[in-house]
Amino acid sequence: MKSFDRLHQRGFRQGMLMPWKSRQVEGEVANKAVIVDFHLRTSGYALAAFLMRDELQHSGRLDRTLQTCRDVLSHGEKFGDPQGLKQNADGIRMAINFSLPYALAAQDAAQLKLLAGQINRSMAIESNAADTIKPDGLGFHHRGVYLSGYSAFAVAQSAFVAWLFDDTELACSQQTVSNLCKSFAVLRVVSNKYDMHKALAGRLREIKVIPDVMMAYGYLASIDHPRCREFARMLAYLADDDFIHGPDARSAFSPHRNEVPPGPGGIDLFLKTLTNANGIGPEAPPTGHWALNYGPLSIHRRDAWMVSVKGHSRYLWAFERSLTDARLDDRMQNVLGFHGSSASILIHLQGDPISHAGSGYGGDGWDWCRIPGTTTRLIPAAELLEIDRRADGKPLNRPFGNSSFVGGVSLNQRHGLFAMQSCEVAPDRRRNGLRSLKAMFFFDDQIVVITRGINDGDGMHPTGTTLFQCRLPSTQTPTWINGDKLAGFNVTTRFDDGKTLTLVDPVGNGYYIPRAKNVVVRRAQQESLDYSATKQTSGDYATAWFDHGASPKSEHCHYVILVGSGQNRLAQFAASARRTYSVVQDNSRAVIVEHHRLGLTGYVLPQTEAEIEKGLIARVTAPCLVMTSRQQEDRLTMSVCNPDLGWESGVQFDSWDKEHFRPPANPVPMPVTLTLRGKWTLADDHAEANVLPTDGETTTITVAASDARSIEFTLRKTP
Repeated sequence: MKSFDRLHQRGFRQGMLMPWKSRQVEGEVANKAVIVDFHLRTSGYALAAFLMRDELQHSGRLDRTLQTCRDVLSHGEKFGDPQGLKQNADGIRMAINFSLPYALAAQDAAQLKLLAGQINRSMAIESNAADTIKPDGLGFHHRGVYLSGYSAFAVAQSAFVAWLFDDTELACSQQTVSNLCKSFAVLRVVSNKYDMHKALAGRLREIKVIPDVMMAYGYLASIDHPRCREFARMLAYLADDDFIHGPDARSAFSPHRNEVPPGPGGIDLFLKTLTNANGIGPEAPPTGHWALNYGPLSIHRRDAWMVSVKGHSRYLWAFERSLTDARLDDRMQNVLGFHGSSASILIHLQGDPISHAGSGYGGDGWDWCRIPGTTTRLIPAAELLEIDRRADGKPLNRPFGNSSFVGGVSLNQRHGLFAMQSCEVAPDRRRNGLRSLKAMFFFDDQIVVITRGINDGDGMHPTGTTLFQCRLPSTQTPTWINGDKLAGFNVTTRFDDGKTLTLVDPVGNGYYIPRAKNVVVRRAQQESLDYSATKQTSGDYATAWFDHGASPKSEHCHYVILVGSGQNRLAQFAASARRTYSVVQDNSRAVIVEHHRLGLTGYVLPQTEAEIEKGLIARVTAPCLVMTSRQQEDRLTMSVCNPDLGWESGVQFDSWDKEHFRPPANPVPMPVTLTLRGKWTLADDHAEANVLPTDGETTTITVAASDARSIEFTLRKTP
């Protein structure tokens, strides 16, 4: 009671000002509390009002307390109109954590009905940059993919409401429950076992969100819906004995991100649901290939390992960082994280459970310009920070690229490819930044990586394509070079002879380089700055990269990653590489790679109406990605993706305060027509592919592409 009185006396009451940022308050304010950026931190007040409603009533404080709650709910400075049906991730968390306990305390049926409507609308899938669930299941916040915090928490809280309102007149629609399931099914695909690609975390340090939202898997396993049993198996896999008896279990039952923690009843429900799930049995670790182009992100999984590739485009920002918060206090988050989405390749292979750190990434001494897979200028951390400080204008945050040709295609959800027309986004904001075309082809445990057209360095800093940067647990942790075991420290070797080179990094991934030119391998201590760029750090790393020089002119590199191969399997691959795969075409018009054993061919086609000299496809009407599987002479399966979302400013990027009462946005049609060599017809009718009549020895196929989806169909050769 004293706390309620004290808050009231200090101005936390009707009439207070609750700006998101201090600049929203103009002039001097007398006799009113000004509480800046506090909306998401008020849930405890409403929860206490609900739990203590009888005591507050008896003491004559309930009406005053509920009026304060209503006043809080009238403030939309941070996330827009609180009465709007469409809420972003912050608005949904506010609605659930504040308005729900308030409505229960006040017996406000209208507020509960509004909450149910907000969940149904806000968890609808839509094709734009707004929060929260996208067509591929990824979660958005701040106009981009944001899986380790905001979006995952909003979906998890919505799953709680779906369980709470189930079998009542307020029950969420079946479509809403289906959308929640889609989001959380994808969340466990992009996490191994709990860690995800660092670039999916925005500015946040934490990349392990599943323990925080584990309760949601329990809620979705306990609601009666078509995927209930599937979620029980997910729950048994994720919340296994090691989790329940380990340190991460506390995250599932603790408050986080200013949310109401589960009570004894919720924890009891979870444990009973988990017991039932264990009776069904856990799912196996996810296996397959997912092209999640709202990332843009590709995930490739086999056995227990995961490879994730993250890019950026003209529609999807490259990184988020933050130097100050809404109160202009120092925040210093992800200060040097400029290259996490520059077609970076992270392999989660080692650890117990498998993790980012266990796989050799991050930690003291991490070089922020040597993210595996990326092609960047190699600028030391201290200089990178100084360049950022000297830059004109606002600090660089959530910058977009200049290309729409970024994304992936998946075939049979088993294999796939990822491509990115890249232009470096860096703090010096060069008008003509470092450019390249990156293409990555995923064939089981083999990843063929080609980077071509590397141009426009700055003439001062060396440019490199990083194969690996892997922390060394000790100086005796080996790397392998051409079959020779290498330990020790302060060793740098350069390869320029153009011969085949094989490498194995400290965690066991193999690298096959058919013609090694300007390849550098180093084992040494690295100096860097930490996540906040306020502390100097150092650490021991093994690093390998292609050195393109400070002024690259149409530079090129080509290598193959063999995930977890070790030295023996790498040697076997090197001996048979020419029989295993071939690069059919590699120029500005097309990058085409064929895997002979699997009968797969991947096409990266960045130009419109350009003549493609080799392969099945002769030309296309829009840049696209294609993968084919030919298991029989007269039949093949084809998957096509136009990665261009076709978005426009003011439409898919409209201001967030105008979205509250609009219907979900539909995808933009982005059709592509392919001309194939030979005569082909569809083996079966297909809603999104159509073979057009043609004369001669070619076939024209129109694909109704949209949402950067992979559209798959089977073709039959005709006489």
